[in-house]
Amino acid sequence: MHRGLVFNLLSNAVFFASGYVLHFFLGNTMPAAAYGIVGTIITVLDFEYMFLSNGTRQSIAREISMAQYDDRDVIVKTFLFQMVLVAIFFSINFFGSGVFSRLLNDDSLGLYFRVAAFLVPANGFYVMLLGISDGLRKFGTTALLGSVYPVAKLSAIPFMLFVFPSDPVIGVEMGFLFALVLTAAIGVVLLLLHRHRHRAPRRSERIPFRTVVHRTLSFSFFFIIVSLVLSIDTLIIKAVAPSAASAGYYTGAVNFGKLSYSLMSAFATIILPVVSYHLGRGDVEGALGRIRENIELATLFILPMSVIISATSASLLTSFYSSGFVAAAPALMFLSISHFFMGVLVLLNLVLASFEGNRFSDILSVASLVIVIPLFIASARHGGMTGIALTSMLCTGTGMFVSLVHVRRRAGNVITRRTVLLAALNAVLWVLLKTVFSRFPIDGLLPLAGVYILVYVVFLTLLMLCRVIPLPSPAHIRRLLSGGDGGDDR
Repeated sequence: MHRGLVFNLLSNAVFFASGYVLHFFLGNTMPAAAYGIVGTIITVLDFEYMFLSNGTRQSIAREISMAQYDDRDVIVKTFLFQMVLVAIFFSINFFGSGVFSRLLNDDSLGLYFRVAAFLVPANGFYVMLLGISDGLRKFGTTALLGSVYPVAKLSAIPFMLFVFPSDPVIGVEMGFLFALVLTAAIGVVLLLLHRHRHRAPRRSERIPFRTVVHRTLSFSFFFIIVSLVLSIDTLIIKAVAPSAASAGYYTGAVNFGKLSYSLMSAFATIILPVVSYHLGRGDVEGALGRIRENIELATLFILPMSVIISATSASLLTSFYSSGFVAAAPALMFLSISHFFMGVLVLLNLVLASFEGNRFSDILSVASLVIVIPLFIASARHGGMTGIALTSMLCTGTGMFVSLVHVRRRAGNVITRRTVLLAALNAVLWVLLKTVFSRFPIDGLLPLAGVYILVYVVFLTLLMLCRVIPLPSPAHIRRLLSGGDGGDDR
């Protein structure tokens, strides 16, 4: 598990680094209004991807790792249902492009949504490959595909500059389509190689199609809450903000706020197949141990990143973009913490899916549909970017707490004393950084990056020196690098 987690964290780091390179180029070459259009298109696609992709990926990974049904039957039936979902979202984007234009008060969006429709089937096939790889616990393959895709997305830059210079938004969309097709082709080759090298015995029991539909939709409906908090806030700002530049500023804040969620998704990728694997063999204590370990590691390595970004949001946005983006600094302060809460919420609900199915997640999703959207609209009208970001943090924090209580009641205690201590020390770090940067702001991307690295390394070093966390032994490091920590995660 550890080796797979490291691979996926590195993959997600590549994803974000590539994304920052792309958004640095877009944010500094496009007017704020045009950048807001790109952010709007990406936001809608992210919403659809979370419904379309996560349901299928998590469902197929769970079924393969539980080893209750024939793998080939699971793959074929999941693929057929995935194609149904793809057709629905393709139609929404292509034939509903005019509706999007009217709702978002921008007639130019129609063409861009019709082009974006072709990204949906490419993404649908790509995430099927990721789910199969997760279910087989080939986390190295998952990480490789997750690294190739964001790097290939940088092709949007030459598409913008040389192929579609008169319409850069189309260039961005074509770059994304090229990245999906290329990565999917590589994924097919890798999985075929795995199939010929490691032939597993076929199981006779076939999965009912209604089970595939139910579990896929259950995961999908749960990820509605993720989509709502991570995506719809940008659309609301686009619709109600008094200036077109506001959507561009908020897009800049969201890009950095999502860092913690993106890195937390590495833990979510690992947790479902690993816990399902232990439960499928009756090892409940082993499953609980893995859950505690994942939450503790997330609090140790990911939460400090969220805290650093939150406490220094003004310096970060002005250094990366321009001084105008400081308007979104209070929003980023809340969003960075909000998206960490969302990452933990997702992890906890995937744990519950392994123990009891998706009933709790379904209830949480329905409650979110009723509560979150009205709250976001009201907070955006009265509090602008800062108001909606604060509401986001309060919603994700509440959802995380409720999920944690339910996990404890259903499975057992998954929060250790060390996790509580680490959370408290991160709060102290936030106060210190906020105080220092309020008096001594840093203007400049390279100096700021150097300070970030220094603060992060010093913080972790102090934790080890004070024995809050144990020093890793050379033997443990060798086992980690060699994959000897248990489980097939190559």
